[in-house]
Amino acid sequence: MSKFTRIYWRSSRVPAWGLVCLAVAALLALVIAEFVQKRDPVVEAAYAEMVAASRAMRDGIEVIRPARGQVLPINPEFDPQRSGLIGVASSMVTTTRGGRQAKQTTINPNWGAVAVKLMRQAGVEEGDTVAVTVSGSFPALNLAVYAALEAIGAEPIIIASASSSQWGANVPDMLWLDMEELLRQEGVISLRPVAISVGGAEDRGTDLLPEGVEHIRSRINASGIPLLDPGGYAEAVADRIALFREQADGRPIKAFINVGGGATIVGPPGIDRHFSSGLSRAAPARAHAVETVMGYFLREGVPAIHFIGISNMAQRHGLPIAPEEAVSVGSGGIYTAGTYRRGLAVFLGLLLIGLTWLMVHSAGITSFFGGRQDSEGSRRPMV
Repeated sequence: MSKFTRIYWRSSRVPAWGLVCLAVAALLALVIAEFVQKRDPVVEAAYAEMVAASRAMRDGIEVIRPARGQVLPINPEFDPQRSGLIGVASSMVTTTRGGRQAKQTTINPNWGAVAVKLMRQAGVEEGDTVAVTVSGSFPALNLAVYAALEAIGAEPIIIASASSSQWGANVPDMLWLDMEELLRQEGVISLRPVAISVGGAEDRGTDLLPEGVEHIRSRINASGIPLLDPGGYAEAVADRIALFREQADGRPIKAFINVGGGATIVGPPGIDRHFSSGLSRAAPARAHAVETVMGYFLREGVPAIHFIGISNMAQRHGLPIAPEEAVSVGSGGIYTAGTYRRGLAVFLGLLLIGLTWLMVHSAGITSFFGGRQDSEGSRRPMV
């Protein structure tokens, strides 16, 4: 016998065409489960808030666009929608590499709807306390989160960092804190961070040129928002956790939300990839090898919403990748998301199990399907 020949056994009581019938029934059950879905109950309950958040984000883009154009002309090659929320390849306030396509994908007001949905799935309700960290890397998503928080009526404690990766809010004279201030002045948002750090390596810009750090510090001082000035990585994590606890003042924190991949939030490279994008309620043990802000909240049983892996998140929520034309509020799969009917799925599963049992054990059924049984026994070798 060839060493590549394999022999396996199957019951001869079930004819081959009976197995084909089972396979067809399984495929039919799968098709029914896929196409007979119900509207996502979270979307059903929060639809008005999702639209409100998306409208606020759209209005915010309209405020930022002309202001950014006055600071530095917008290059349509890099920012096709001329949103003003796409930065430059490099500047003295740029920390790390960043994907341009990911930044372009965030220029869609319906990210506000995504933020509302994720917060609702995390259990955030009006009046709940929420811990939030943002950097300058994804200014459009910062705006989406702020708009969603206000649409829901949550009470966030926000800690920001001012520097940015490539293509984010890294135009030196139009940092995220400048955009925030402009959005507050125009009445688009009212939220304000309780503290701002320089950001970057160790949350104090050790990967930036000295003039970049000095520029960011001067902008923070001008904003009037307290500077978070840690002495190193461990202190940066501890400072943020302590500030969240102090500001919460005994109130339970219902969710933790982070935009971007700040090292103090999700750890250095190699650790950060263990924290999933979107909503998560736990992380693998390896994610906790280094102390991080997100790891702290997950250990405390607080759900975390992590805006990272933007292209994958966009696909999961039915949003286009790097749209070149303005996307209207209310468009995209996020508003029409469905979910499986659990009762139907259980019924179909039981039906398949029952059909399989009848095929194997019912002499009447098998004789009906196969005519007669194999006289050499109930099993036969298949080569």
